[in-house]
Amino acid sequence: MDNLKQKINKYVPVSINLLIFVLSSLGFILSCVFAVRDGYSHWLTRLLYFTQQSNLWIGVTCLLLAIALINKSNALIKALSVCKLIFTVSITVTGFIFCTVLAPFADFNVWTFSSVLTHVAVPVLSIADFVSNKNITGLNKKHVLLTLVPPLAYFIFASVLCVLKIDFGRGEPYPYFFMNFYSEVGLFGFIGKWPPQIGSFYWIVFFCVFIYFLGLLYYAINKKISKKQPL
Repeated sequence: MDNLKQKINKYVPVSINLLIFVLSSLGFILSCVFAVRDGYSHWLTRLLYFTQQSNLWIGVTCLLLAIALINKSNALIKALSVCKLIFTVSITVTGFIFCTVLAPFADFNVWTFSSVLTHVAVPVLSIADFVSNKNITGLNKKHVLLTLVPPLAYFIFASVLCVLKIDFGRGEPYPYFFMNFYSEVGLFGFIGKWPPQIGSFYWIVFFCVFIYFLGLLYYAINKKISKKQPL
């Protein structure tokens, strides 16, 4: 029984991380291949979205973590554990925003196979792995602040393109409605009529607060499960 438990603890995390890598890669590739069919001007424009970028980050991290687990490289596992926290939060945000804010109000079909992979399957698997993988270790509270780096870097990147009025592939100079600097509310406006609208600045502040507390939640869960079993 102990031998079986050891094999499960060894191979299940590796298998899940490899599966995340495969699904994120497949979703990423299919999103680019079918970009024009899905209404984008060119496949390269798909790379301008946080969805594609966060899937790429979590996919690469999971592949490297699987390799490190196979080789029992504790130093590398600890380093990748920080990346795992950061990018699990990022992919969670991708799934959360898509399912609660974007998909319900989209005026085109967003439930394509590649979209389900990148917005649902990969986020769910990534979260499940992070909250159950006892090999993710070495995290401390200061690492939670690092979860803000990818979204803030993306906001800066996308904002520059918005100011330059670069087309994000759908004939609009912004990637998401909450980054539409040219709307009625702009950056700092507010419209109280239904549905209420707030400026992009307030959306960004909300997401930063949400991301930080999400990082704290994942950190707290990790501290509990990492004490149960050593590497």
